[in-house]
Amino acid sequence: MDPLRSVTEPVGRLAKALTRPGTYAGQLRELASTALTVGLWPLGMTEQLLAPSQPAAGSVADVPVLLIHGYGANRSNWWYVARRLETAGFDRVHAVNYNPMKADLPHLAEDLGRRVEQARAHFGVDQIHLVGHSLGGIIARYAIQVLGLSGVNTCATIASPHGGVALARHVRAVSATGLATVAHQLRPDAPEMVLLRSSARPLPTRFVAYYGNLDLIVPASRAMVREPELGATNLLVKDHGHFSMLFSPAMASSLTAELVAARRDDAATAASLRPAA
Repeated sequence: MDPLRSVTEPVGRLAKALTRPGTYAGQLRELASTALTVGLWPLGMTEQLLAPSQPAAGSVADVPVLLIHGYGANRSNWWYVARRLETAGFDRVHAVNYNPMKADLPHLAEDLGRRVEQARAHFGVDQIHLVGHSLGGIIARYAIQVLGLSGVNTCATIASPHGGVALARHVRAVSATGLATVAHQLRPDAPEMVLLRSSARPLPTRFVAYYGNLDLIVPASRAMVREPELGATNLLVKDHGHFSMLFSPAMASSLTAELVAARRDDAATAASLRPAA
């Protein structure tokens, strides 16, 4: 691949998009969302405790939702999405924190698996939803698909680089400190990303991937789950970028609907398999 292509491709797409009026409003939203993300960051430095809720059996709320932030962020990224999910009746919403500077992708995925098991034990359930932004979505998918994490009803990703990050080719891992190791592992030809693509197979987990047409960090073509074996649903968040998707009412409404539908589908399936009285 031409080393300049990873830089010129997003710029070229943006130049083409500038012919559309919606692009200007979208870029302003992205700038405002980036500033809001930075402003909220100090509020998410501490770890969130698991809530001791007891929702009615069979309701959408009985499936916990774990939110996994992206590279360099923390749980404050989920301020808006968490509020929307809670308003819809999900009162077991938990945003986790992790440090991508201290571990590589496989180890971050292993740690997420432990957190999932802890959450399921805490709430006494066998199913859970995972929602990841950017790197968080790749960690979730790696845990499910490569490490065999079970009990995940739905894995929804937002602006996650399923096709790799072209700019990561220019990042060099510092093995002595672990700095940038995960970023380097996100390049399209990295062994971890090759394994993620090659190990795709039919799984009980539903995959939903949200992508934005104004995302300069993870372009739309790389934010989709393209492996047909996974049967993923790829959904466009029109005129939004990498961070503004996290504050998009349309995306939040769609995500809520996907998780509610997943719970109802499971209930309908269970009812159809239940023996007649």
